Amino acid sequence: MYNETGLKSAEVLETVAEPAVTAIDLACIGFGPGGISLAAAYSDWRDVQPQGASVPSLRFIERRPGPAWQPGLLIRGADLNHHFLRDFATPRDPRSRFTFACYLKETGRLFQFGHLGGRVSRVEWNDYVVWTARHFDPLVRYGLAVRSIAPAAMRNGAPNLIELELDDGSRMAARNLVVSTGQFPRVPEPFRPHLGPRMFHSAGFLDRISAFDRAAPLKICVLGSGQSAGETLLWLYDHFPNAQLTSVHRGLPFRLVDIGHFSNEVFFPDQVPYFHALSPEKRRMAAQEYHLTNFSAVDIDISQGLYWRMYEDRVLGTTRAEVIARHAASEIEPVGEGFRIRFVDGLSGAERMVDADIVVLCTGYHEPAFPPLLEPLRKWIVTDSSGGPEVALDYRVRTASGFGPALYLNGVTERTHGASDASSLSMTALKAQTILESFLTNRNR
Repeated sequence: MYNETGLKSAEVLETVAEPAVTAIDLACIGFGPGGISLAAAYSDWRDVQPQGASVPSLRFIERRPGPAWQPGLLIRGADLNHHFLRDFATPRDPRSRFTFACYLKETGRLFQFGHLGGRVSRVEWNDYVVWTARHFDPLVRYGLAVRSIAPAAMRNGAPNLIELELDDGSRMAARNLVVSTGQFPRVPEPFRPHLGPRMFHSAGFLDRISAFDRAAPLKICVLGSGQSAGETLLWLYDHFPNAQLTSVHRGLPFRLVDIGHFSNEVFFPDQVPYFHALSPEKRRMAAQEYHLTNFSAVDIDISQGLYWRMYEDRVLGTTRAEVIARHAASEIEPVGEGFRIRFVDGLSGAERMVDADIVVLCTGYHEPAFPPLLEPLRKWIVTDSSGGPEVALDYRVRTASGFGPALYLNGVTERTHGASDASSLSMTALKAQTILESFLTNRNR
């Protein structure tokens, strides 16, 4: 995930010099699931081209030092809310060498995995991510963030190239661009000034929590009602036996995820064109309908595990956790190394004070309507009533006449393409195929 504050807008000039480096055909910012799926689709396509055929050049830029998937949340025992067949290749081509089944075969665990009934742990999915990504090491520049982008090779007031400045000072010119940076961690306003070693978003949970003594009598406050909040609280229950835990929710606590067979067809491919054809207002209404299929809800095993532990505490008379419903933070005061937080009941107006040594913000992620990285190109990008770019069904951003490069958004289009882009892995393979086919078609015109 990119940090919004780390992106610097480049100055937009009417006259921009030709880049000093050779332009590549397609630059891809981000090498998470969306980028890996695109690399797999490109590799499969390239493998069947005639010998000597001209193929476009691709490069991926990833700020992490190597491939990883949500490393801050790789909690042992936590499973994936996602069917393993919706991997980086199977929905596009089950014969691909990058499928999860091929990964299991190569690692020698195909039969053992079958005994689990299709349940995939977060740890194993991360291993699959690394296994797949390593096939494309020559195409990826790891450990580099994109500091800014700028128009280049101006013709009649519009660019023919996009120049990327990386945080090591190097530059890369591209004829076309894919933005696949993912969503940003959501931090509620009252908590932002206090972010640090003792107050942090769950995206970095395991790294942050490792700095504390597990035997210490800490007071830990966990905010949020979704799967990450439930898994975090359960992990703390088992690994910090002397901690006092407080779980705070804006609404009802830990509702069960909607796993209905019919309602979850919202993640099927045919739902994408349906959602895309709606007006922005109708899209927002549709998103509310599918909310509990992917947000602010937990699996039954998490709910049962937490309730069981808390009930046993009552039997033993050693209550260690409290769940507070319908409360939102109104004021935060640093006290010593920790915090005193005032929470207000949204219905009754009652107030609660919570003291915490550590605050874990399991408050989800958000997708800005207009990607900050594209700000230097805003004058050429057509926007809709929400203020975000108009994005075609093939994930291409609509741009002004004369704008040369094709811009694609990969994995940051929930507002235009629906549930399959709502932090879901369901459509990564098919999105990659759509983007690649669009890119190849437009390249050959």
